[in-house]
Amino acid sequence: MQKSNPSVDGKNFITQQIRTLALIFPLIIFVIGCSSSKEPQNLHFAKRAIDQYFTDTTLYLADVKNICAEAKSYIQKNLDPHKRNAVIFDVDETLLLNTEYIFEYNYGWTQESWGAWIDSAKAVPIQPVFELYNWIKSQGVTIFVITGRFPSLRLSNPDPTERNLLNVGYTDFKKLYLNPREPKIATSEYKLQVRKKLTEEGFNIIANFGDQESDFKGGYNGRSFKIPNPMYFTQ
Repeated sequence: MQKSNPSVDGKNFITQQIRTLALIFPLIIFVIGCSSSKEPQNLHFAKRAIDQYFTDTTLYLADVKNICAEAKSYIQKNLDPHKRNAVIFDVDETLLLNTEYIFEYNYGWTQESWGAWIDSAKAVPIQPVFELYNWIKSQGVTIFVITGRFPSLRLSNPDPTERNLLNVGYTDFKKLYLNPREPKIATSEYKLQVRKKLTEEGFNIIANFGDQESDFKGGYNGRSFKIPNPMYFTQ
């Protein structure tokens, strides 16, 4: 009869236990993950919560006001009289608010209806941003507006976006950059190209204001200030 070696048997036993645990452990994690998952909020109630956020002046506008106050303090401290200071603004949900369109379509969207809304030039200013814009202008800072909006297919001279901005009081910006229809390019990439170009032209970009993280992608922002927008997401 062959005698067993206790040392070898012990090592084999431990090896087998390790292999068993390696097989069982992922299953345990999967079961725990399944048992702890939580149903997302019902879309109806999510929409109503966003409605409330925008219609209750103690919520959305209060948040925007706090961001603008922080931005004003930052810009004031970082103005350099020896440089060509500049600030960047996005349009939608940054300078202009489109809740009339968004609520009418219950957070839906089509290219045709959106184009018609832009052509109507009916978007309203966001008051704390409007006040900050005018203060920045009073400091002699050059303002550039960069938007993902395309040029209108129906109206021009001025384009409806420019007309909307001017009609509500956003005046004296150096230039409005609209995302060209051709060649097709991601909005974030287009905005980055413009900011990089402005920097290379010698402008000192102090701050960039937008409502999407993609508004700041790639750098050349100065400091980024994000205006709240839980209504939609763009890349």
